[in-house]
Formats: sequence, structure tokens, C-alpha cells
Amino acid sequence: MVTLKSRLGDWELEHVQAWSDRQLVIGAEPVRLIGPTTKVATIGSCFAAELASMMDKVGVVGAMHPGGLFYSTATIRQELERIARGWPERATEPSWQVADGWVDPFRDYGVGHPDEAALLEDRAAADAAADALFLRAGVVVVTLGLIETWRNPATGNTYRQIPHPTVFPALEAEFHRLTVSEMLDDLERIRRVICATIGASMVITTSPVPLHSTFTALDVRVANTESKSRIRAAVSEFVDRHADVHYFHSYEMVMTAERQSDYFREDGRHVQRPAVRYIISEFLRLYADPALHLTDVDTSWLTPISKTAPVPAPHAKPPKAPPPGWGPRRIVRGVRRRVRAVLG
Repeated sequence: MVTLKSRLGDWELEHVQAWSDRQLVIGAEPVRLIGPTTKVATIGSCFAAELASMMDKVGVVGAMHPGGLFYSTATIRQELERIARGWPERATEPSWQVADGWVDPFRDYGVGHPDEAALLEDRAAADAAADALFLRAGVVVVTLGLIETWRNPATGNTYRQIPHPTVFPALEAEFHRLTVSEMLDDLERIRRVICATIGASMVITTSPVPLHSTFTALDVRVANTESKSRIRAAVSEFVDRHADVHYFHSYEMVMTAERQSDYFREDGRHVQRPAVRYIISEFLRLYADPALHLTDVDTSWLTPISKTAPVPAPHAKPPKAPPPGWGPRRIVRGVRRRVRAVLG
């Protein structure tokens, strides 16, 4: 038990931590999910890519989803349900013909194909590679990045990015910002695939990388705050519901740092390499076998925690200044009293 003291008295509580008691390393209980032979599959935004890029260097088996980045709960849910032999709506979405050939609405638009048959053949190969990675995974790491999505109102499908400019005008795609409720529903369905179909452990995290752009009328800083706040609220409720889901605090490591500039590159968005290595080292410390930990991590670039200073005692109130003209009036009154005394 922990004692919380106040002027009113003391409380004995199970958990109490004051902001002034925070440490450089965020407190969390280690859970050994990843061993030397555990396959780890990552899906989502930038942290998923960074974690995957570090796996080979530390001996972790696994990779990132071969299809690239998935920023929202909706697109991650679609793809994981496809791996579980769901998402029949994808078959109703036509391919797009653009100047460079045919492109897949749910993959990188930079990959063009000479005809639709070649596109479908390439899609099948990519699906098979993703299936092989995820269906054999022991741990799946999901990273959420944003709430701003584009979807087809006719099919209900959500695209991974704004539709290709060639088809955008005729497609009449619907811009939509995911709500906390919608993301919670997506996360429940994501967990169902990971835990029930795949049989893996689930780790979830929120990307600290700000929006590149917003498609709203809001200032990008306001839009980014709303995006991250909704995501973090949904994740918090989701983790509270499920003891078998683990939250990794990459978002808090960056956003509650004494100086956020310690983490970011000059563009103010992307995380610099020493910071990426530090974040990955914390992930491995919490979830991996000690043999897989990073032991040579430089943290000299981090600004130490500045403890909150106690509120100074209030000073005595200074004496009130005399009103204007107070001095001369007092002299005149004194002279008048003396004159009256002399004259009787």
C-alpha cells in the first residue's frame, strides 16, 4: 500500500504516483512474450516499420507486413480479417486504371501493372506472403497512427490512403474521421483474429509521429491532437477490457519527454535514429527474453527529468502606498494645529 498525505489526513491506497515522482524510464511491468524463436509480425504505421527494421539486428524472428504501412484501425482490421479468410467486400472493389497502368486500391499506388490480370496475380502473391507471416506469428504488434480515412460509400471499404488523383474525382470517395466507438469495434475484431484465429499475443501502441497533413478545415496541430487523443482513448478503453492485450508506451515516451525536440528530427515529425533505438530497446526490455535486449543504447541525448519545484510560500503583503498628495496635506494639517494652539 502507498500513503497519500494531505492537510486533511492520509489515505492508504494501492496505487499513487505524483507527477513530481516521474522518472526518465516510464514504469511498466515486463511481460516475456518474445523468445529467441518467437516469430513477431508487425502491422500499422511508423513504429511497426522501425521495430521490424531492428529485428534482424537483435536476433528477433519476424517482419513487418509486406504490404507496407496501414495507418488506421479500419485498414488494419480489413487486412487481418482477410488473412482470417474474411473481408469479402474487397472483391467488390474494382481496380483502378491510371496513366502508369493498373493499380490496386488497397496497396501502394507506385506499383503499376500492365493489365488487371497481372495486378491480381501480384496481389495473390502479396497476400500469400502476408498470410505466411501472420498465421505463424507468436506475437502481433499493432501500431495506430491516425483517424483520417477515405472510404468508398458504395462498398464500405476503407482505403489505406487518399485515392489516386486519376480516379479521385469520379470515385466520389467519402472522407471520414474515425470515432472512438468505431475504433473500439475495429480493435475488438482485430483482437478476435490475432487471439482466436492466429493464436498470438497482441501488443498495441500509438505512433507519436504527427500528421503529415490534415484533410479537415482545422489547423494541422488541432487535427493532430484530436487524432492522437481519439486513438489513445480508444486504446486505453480496449486495453482495460482485455488483460491479454499489452500496451507499449512509445507515444508517452516522446510526448511526455522533458524536451520533445530530443526525439524529433529537424522536420519536427520523424523520430531521429538514436531515439528510435532507445524506444526499441524499451520495447525489448519489456517484452523480450533478456538475451534479445539491446545493451549498448546511448541515452546521453535525453534531457533529464526536472522535478516539479515546491510552490513558494506567499510573501507578506507590501504596505499600501499613500494616496497622491498625502504628504503635503499632512504637513498643512500639522501647521494649522500649531497656529490654533498659539492663538488659543
